[in-house]
Amino acid sequence: MLNATAINYKDSLYGELAKVGKSLSSERRLEIMDLLAQGPKTVEAISTESKMSIANTSRHLQVLREGNLVARQKSGKFVYYTLATNKVVALFYLLRDVGEEQLSAIRQIQADFNRSEQIESITLPETLEKMKQGNVVLLDVRPESEYSHGHIDQAENIPIDDLQARVTQLSKDQEIIVYCRGSLCAYANMATHELNEQGYHAYSLNESYYDWQQAIK
Repeated sequence: MLNATAINYKDSLYGELAKVGKSLSSERRLEIMDLLAQGPKTVEAISTESKMSIANTSRHLQVLREGNLVARQKSGKFVYYTLATNKVVALFYLLRDVGEEQLSAIRQIQADFNRSEQIESITLPETLEKMKQGNVVLLDVRPESEYSHGHIDQAENIPIDDLQARVTQLSKDQEIIVYCRGSLCAYANMATHELNEQGYHAYSLNESYYDWQQAIK
């Protein structure tokens, strides 16, 4: 009887914990978590950023809600989704870091992409040092809504889709450090390549605003 009670107890707990694992078992749901780590978003905004249909986006959000990883709140006519807690945000970035450390394929994909874009990358400590020296611009190429929710100190915002039209706002007399959502996002490399093609001196910072916050602590 004692053994049966212990087995039922642990099986029930592991069964509930498995709901979190199920929520994390899809590349699309991981992408949604990455997007929500940047700030609150509607289903429509997530659908646009992820290039998924609204129906498919809604199904993935439902699975994330079943694992209590995502919360939602109504504001006027819109429903906004967020990651449920700060621990869920940390969980997502921890999963990313473990993947980059343990899976050589991830590191290879990132290295190949850096080479294909022919860009020069820069680390957070190097970025901080250049900021202390001055004459450098931090460029955030995320959508304006994500930038407004939180961004690196002194960073300017030109969303990747607007870069070509607004590139003349940037000075060629200053170095430019570009960042987006972190190492899982291609935009920093793409924007850096585009700027260098047009005669700017740009670096790609493949770190997120969350990484920045952790670094300055």
